[in-house]
Amino acid sequence: MLATITVFTYSNYIAMRVYPIIPWPAHAGISGFESPAAEYTQLGLCLDDLLVLHPSATRLCIAQGDSMKGVGIFDGDLLIIDRHIKPHTGCVIYGQLNGEFICKIYDEKQRMLLSSHENCQAIVIHDYDDFCVEGVVIRTLRQHFYLNDSINIASDYSELRTNLDDLLVLHPCATWFGVAQGDSMQDEGIYDRDILIIDRQVNALQGAVIVAQLNGEFICKIFDKKRRMLLSANPQYHAVPIRDCDTFSVEGIVIRSVRMHFKSSLQGLWSCTP
Repeated sequence: MLATITVFTYSNYIAMRVYPIIPWPAHAGISGFESPAAEYTQLGLCLDDLLVLHPSATRLCIAQGDSMKGVGIFDGDLLIIDRHIKPHTGCVIYGQLNGEFICKIYDEKQRMLLSSHENCQAIVIHDYDDFCVEGVVIRTLRQHFYLNDSINIASDYSELRTNLDDLLVLHPCATWFGVAQGDSMQDEGIYDRDILIIDRQVNALQGAVIVAQLNGEFICKIFDKKRRMLLSANPQYHAVPIRDCDTFSVEGIVIRSVRMHFKSSLQGLWSCTP
């Protein structure tokens, strides 16, 4: 059984939830999660602490277009942008170029803005261009199950009237986290070491991205309920049939996946390394 979620308070009386996570990856079979025999770990940290480094310098935006798919940023993803961090070559930045907001890989030495899509050319920053970096993209969140978000296209984190736990989690007492391993779900926007927010209360419908136990192993797949099959989002992997002799159970629906674009000391809590 998964550990239940408890609620306690900070010293400043802001509620903080404790979510169960699976700390280690699978080492055999289908890429996904650790054996259910492993102990679950209580994570004493709220999503605001995990996702936001400098609250007063943080901005939330919605990505548009597919020019950054190569680094795991898809159209409609939520960007968490930090204005306090100094941009450097190779980081993903959010900026303005001649009055237009852009999200690109920053090449400071060559004064270029790079996309991560083969059909998009690099943009040279000329001396006559009006260019400024608005912040560094430190996290992105991809939505795999529709949520009624109240985030505008661009808003300051400090302007939110709620915390990220309330905004991103549907059913707190039925929510747990896992760390993805492997590339079998990359076309769904789930990459190796991404953090999965999993809801056990939502019904597993046809085509949902689920976390399940199959013969004692945790896996993350697309659920083909009609044909009783588990599908990958990568053409290199075959579909997995659910046979009558298999031990199978759905452990929850993946409602969000979180991708870390900037490392921090908190990231060690989600390490996939035993």
